[in-house]
Amino acid sequence: MDKTKICEAMYALPGAVVIRRRKSFLMPVLLVAAGIALLILNRSFRADLSNDLRSAIVFVGASLLLAGVAVLFARLFSAGNPYYPAGRCYLRYEELFFEIYEKTAVARCVEEGGFRELLGKPQARVPAVTVSMYRSPDDRFVAMQAFEYADLEYKPLTQVRIVDGTSV
Repeated sequence: MDKTKICEAMYALPGAVVIRRRKSFLMPVLLVAAGIALLILNRSFRADLSNDLRSAIVFVGASLLLAGVAVLFARLFSAGNPYYPAGRCYLRYEELFFEIYEKTAVARCVEEGGFRELLGKPQARVPAVTVSMYRSPDDRFVAMQAFEYADLEYKPLTQVRIVDGTSV
């Protein structure tokens, strides 16, 4: 499955319906600040705190600091995520799995834009037929493509189908 092709199709829509955007740096910066604050707190009240409490503060502070730095670097060097400006939200990626005998019905649903019908179908544990989709939380925007697992690889069953607006 090639999520890149779905993303490229969304980014190529006229009118910047979907744009590539990085998530906010506020959360990782707050994690780093909280970690540093706890480490400074531990250093300031060294005599007043028990050894167990000091160890716990150092552990939590260092964990917050490392987690914040890791998330900050991940967001700084990532390519960005699909963002839907009309809904002011990031698109979520999902995969739906179906049995092989559902192949034609799933392909028909994808080509017709029957997103809700796909969600209503029973899911399989084995990904014989897979639908990869990006969708907004309010389901106003959906980009999806069906794939079939054959010969040790996923082969596209359909083209990328994009459903935008109230037609979902």
